Amino acid sequence: MIKVLIVDDNKFITHAMRNILEEMDFNVVGVAHDGLQGIERFMEFWPDITLLDITMPNMDGLECLGKIMEMNSTARVVMLSAVQDKHTIRNCLASGAAGFLQKPIRKGNAEDLGRLSRALEHAAGKTV
Repeated sequence: MIKVLIVDDNKFITHAMRNILEEMDFNVVGVAHDGLQGIERFMEFWPDITLLDITMPNMDGLECLGKIMEMNSTARVVMLSAVQDKHTIRNCLASGAAGFLQKPIRKGNAEDLGRLSRALEHAAGKTV
């Protein structure tokens, strides 16, 4: 089972994503609410995939992504954000993100769940 870490400052988002991912048979190993916690949880759980928001307190997602990639250059991180700025998206991908998902991901929405599934499939390097 693929282990996933969710890093997002919005507790509603982390709760909803946990439910969605668990229904899709992913093992959500942890949740963090800012980039600093994200790094701590990453080192604690060494997830297969990290879902990472960009706009967060204490340490934003781009800085967190950089730190994760320094610790493990093969880490699979999928950015999950409402940010729509193409420069920011390109910067995330250039910094090592395996993918970028636009929020929201709505439970029961086939298109959203398909985007999520494809992004995680790509990040994991296998069919999920």
